[in-house]
Amino acid sequence: MEKQTNPEPERLGQCHTHGPYHYTWSKLHWPKSHLEPLRQEYDELGSAALSKLQELSRTQTSSTSPPEQTDLLALLKQHHPSDHTLSALWHELNTVPEWVDWAQLARGQRFFYRYAPANLMGFALQGFVGENSAAAGVVEVLTRTGGFSTRVLFRRLLETFQLVLQVTDFSSLVDSHVGPGGAAWETAIRVRLLHASVRNRILKLASTKDGYFDTAKYGVPVNTLDSIHSISTFCCNHMWLQLPQQGVHPSPQEMADYIALWRYVGYLLATPTDEYFSTVERAKATMESMLMHEHQITQTAVVLGHNFVECLRDLPPFNVSAQFIEAGSRMMNGDEVCDALGFDFEPSWYHYASWRGHCWLVRALAALQQSMPSGVDEIILRWWRNTLHGAVIQSHAGLAGGSKMDFKYVPRADQMTAKEVNGRSRLPRSPLYRPVEAIYLAVWFSGVLVMIIVAAALVSTLQQLT
Repeated sequence: MEKQTNPEPERLGQCHTHGPYHYTWSKLHWPKSHLEPLRQEYDELGSAALSKLQELSRTQTSSTSPPEQTDLLALLKQHHPSDHTLSALWHELNTVPEWVDWAQLARGQRFFYRYAPANLMGFALQGFVGENSAAAGVVEVLTRTGGFSTRVLFRRLLETFQLVLQVTDFSSLVDSHVGPGGAAWETAIRVRLLHASVRNRILKLASTKDGYFDTAKYGVPVNTLDSIHSISTFCCNHMWLQLPQQGVHPSPQEMADYIALWRYVGYLLATPTDEYFSTVERAKATMESMLMHEHQITQTAVVLGHNFVECLRDLPPFNVSAQFIEAGSRMMNGDEVCDALGFDFEPSWYHYASWRGHCWLVRALAALQQSMPSGVDEIILRWWRNTLHGAVIQSHAGLAGGSKMDFKYVPRADQMTAKEVNGRSRLPRSPLYRPVEAIYLAVWFSGVLVMIIVAAALVSTLQQLT
């Protein structure tokens, strides 16, 4: 997909379009010349600490029969006082930046659940389809891990979602949960060590097999630019690329609070957040700079986009169709992105009407909740928190207690993800088999009926007046 035909894309005041989203280039935006060198930078402390931990792990597992899966975080806790590198990492992770305001982060946690239905849909159709599938360097790493095979993709998505749910879990004090020693803090550290494991493994394979991974083109695997892009996706895309496309508009305070929450998580993940996410305006400009420079759909991206749809289509109990996924994706990301990804499931008016019904429903729910007393709002927030945590983290159909982010999807020299099917039987197109789409279609019909009645009443009133 050709991203930019404008000869001066970075000219101040230049207007740009990305699907349904429009933005204007300003002094806050990052030029390509600034971002490109970040591909060759990475979390050196995390990689060095991982090497130390792996040495300790080999020492321990060599004395056990059979070898046990090593908990790298437990090793870090145990051995950081006796090793300079581990001590440096431990000190960094336990140092809370001066700008952190725990009250603000606590407010930010509630944002995700206040707009849960819209956030979930945006997370899937824009965050994964429009963002992950369109970042060339990211997809080249993902395809080498095997984590985007339809056989394991659903669990991998749940593991990513686990981080989101734990970061936004407001059931305990934020400083004891997201702060040093908390459950979300520990998960973030495990993710950081997992990123280092993937990076070290791919670099090792690239050094022994020519052409395995092009570091000159894509940079170091899981590099600094990738990290900035990921944090931008988690904290900014909801605000400008996902919720508004569904008719939901967060307040400026909600934007600032949620961005601050993920800025701290980015700090734990070794992302340079001070430059890129220090204010709402700077974070928005960072997101738009990613849209400008990082979106490039390759053949690998087409494979991952296909497998993502296959993973979700006809998945019980919601049984959402590929046509509905495409209809929503086109409305969220634009036709250009979806055409480049090879989406050709041929959604009909029914699927677009169902999508519109979804938007009307989440817009009404958001407006209703924004106007409710704080006590009622809190009850709804807790219901969503308990429901999502129960379904994703605790249930046997989900992660059965949660993932420790182990290094399960290990890159191999002969492993590249290809297009796959999900193995499930195709369901009839009848709404009876697809409850979510049927509900959204009913909302759409109800909305259309209300508009017809209102229009008829207005016409009748005007006729009486004349």
